[in-house]
Order: sequence, then C-alpha cells, then structure tokens
Amino acid sequence: MHHYKFLFFCSTLLTLVLSSESYIDNLEIDASSIIVSPAENQIIFSDNVLLNTGKLILKSDSAIYNELNKTITLVGAPSSIDSIEGSRVFKGSANKIIFFSNSKVQLVGRAIMNYDNINISSNSIVFNPENGKMTSNE
Repeated sequence: MHHYKFLFFCSTLLTLVLSSESYIDNLEIDASSIIVSPAENQIIFSDNVLLNTGKLILKSDSAIYNELNKTITLVGAPSSIDSIEGSRVFKGSANKIIFFSNSKVQLVGRAIMNYDNINISSNSIVFNPENGKMTSNE
C-alpha cells in the first residue's frame, strides 16, 4: 500500500510542476520501477514506461524527470511519440526523446517523424506539438 501512495505522490508532483508551465492537461506515467533521487533532483522510471499527457502518448524503456530543468528524457530502442489529438496527428521515434515543459519535444538519434503525411528523418528533430513547427539539425 505504501508503494501506491508513493506512486500517487510522484504522479501528482509531476502533474503540478509540468501542467503549470505547459499545455499538458493530465499527465500519467506508468512504469515497472520508480526511483526517487533527491540528491540529483530526479525521478527515474524504468521498464515499460508509458507517459500519457492527454494529447500525446510516449513510450520508452526508461525515463528521467529532471526537476531542475523541468524535462522528461525518455530513452529506448527506440522511444516513440504519438499524438492522440485529432487536429494534429503525428508519429515519431528516436533513441532519445526529450519532453520540455514549454511543450517543445526533441527527438535525438535516428529521429523519424511523420507529420501531415510528410516523413522526416534526421539525427535531431525539434517539434512543438501545439503549433506544428518543426526544425532539424541535419
């Protein structure tokens, strides 16, 4: 029972921190393992990580929430991101996905994105799911 209270606390904390600064309406994170590291200001999610913002679904092998820079970094082989909002349909995958509190998403390492029937691949793609703006470093 203590584990579930702790998980609820972590989810509530992340929801309050991230939703106050971005378009995330409702953040849910599911993982097989959760480790809180106060010394490093991080919460580490491991094994079958699923992050649901209400508008996006992100999947990875692991994820780290960094309280200092307000980011969630997902790492997988590959990690994926999918929109579930009808007006902005897109899919993407990369070795690493960085989800910033200002709604910016960066796909790093073998990044692939399909948006508006356009396929883009690069080492790094920066994308704003709110307005559809996309940039690539390569």
